[in-house]
Amino acid sequence: MPKLRGSAIGLVLGTTLLLLPSARADEADVRWVLSGEARLRPEWRDNADLDAAADDDSRLGFMRLRVGFEAIVRKDYRLFVQAQDSRIAGEETSTASDQKNLDLHQGLLDITLTASRRLSLTVGRQEWSYGDERLIGAFGWDNVGRAFDGARLRYALPRFRLDGLWARISSVTTGAATTGSDLYGAYAQAAPRPGAEYEGYWLEFADHLAAPGETGATGDTRIDALGGRVKDRYGRLDLRAEAVMERGHEQGDSLSAFAAGAQAGLSWGQATTLRPFGGYDYASGDRDPADGRRQEFFNFFPTNHPHYGYIDYEGWRNLRSYYGGISVTRGRHFAQAKVHHFGLQKARGPWKSAGGAVLGFDPTGRSGTGVGREVDLTYRYAWRRGLSLEAGYSR
Repeated sequence: MPKLRGSAIGLVLGTTLLLLPSARADEADVRWVLSGEARLRPEWRDNADLDAAADDDSRLGFMRLRVGFEAIVRKDYRLFVQAQDSRIAGEETSTASDQKNLDLHQGLLDITLTASRRLSLTVGRQEWSYGDERLIGAFGWDNVGRAFDGARLRYALPRFRLDGLWARISSVTTGAATTGSDLYGAYAQAAPRPGAEYEGYWLEFADHLAAPGETGATGDTRIDALGGRVKDRYGRLDLRAEAVMERGHEQGDSLSAFAAGAQAGLSWGQATTLRPFGGYDYASGDRDPADGRRQEFFNFFPTNHPHYGYIDYEGWRNLRSYYGGISVTRGRHFAQAKVHHFGLQKARGPWKSAGGAVLGFDPTGRSGTGVGREVDLTYRYAWRRGLSLEAGYSR
């Protein structure tokens, strides 16, 4: 692949407000909570298209405001409604215009189904975050974020939890018929001790829309993923690993794919904690873009930002990446430096972002597997309760 360079710098200022009502005689029966979040994220990107000859200097001010209302009735019912205004500073046609950026980010009803409170059902628009969010995440760094329209059935014990999931991802109406894509899944987590997580899951993405595949024939998509994740600590050593196998078909082409990731770190110190760490990420790529058989891993709906570089030019697709870094924590301060080395798993497969956008593609494979390196510098300060500041630079 050709040598490419790009850089980005970002800043986040966020605050969260939690307002509780005064005590009332019927507080045991009905309780309500008003919550809010205000976030400002200015971002500067230069050479974002990785073409030094083109002028694409970009300076944007992302603004996000969330206001939530929560009502809890006898701990058996929980209603949560969260409105969100998401915008870019100056995007409207004038200071006197209103482009209606207000939307419903979450709107859900949580119902306790059994007297033991072990079984519950959540229906409506809701955020989902599982594990390290490599496959299912709330995508909080984004100015809008992600929420799912669906239902979650949960069975919970003190150290074990099992979720059944369904969400409608898209709906398409043609004439009198309505079809679209759906997400199904089951996610189990065991927490034998504080800080330890052992998980197993099955996910399925089904797109009932026919589209042309690699050979030109049309077909729909159904991808099943079976995976597991481990996170644990042994003294100063912390470990986490995840592996996923996928089978099914994509646009009528057969699919067989695999992905894995692992990280290890060592922590020293009390008042000041120093943690060097390193890891490796792998996701299979397509061997031949025209044979009707696919091997590129499908990364579902992730929070990509903390895993494969803050510039977000890499997804868990056709990837070989090793990285190392060091973080320092002292009181309210956190600082981290991280270096990634990116490459393709298959030279004939495309280089893609997490959302599936093609950033580079040589179907002959002659460009090789090298993609490039990225350096990420991050600083975070917990100013006070509910108010934080984060700054970052990436190249």
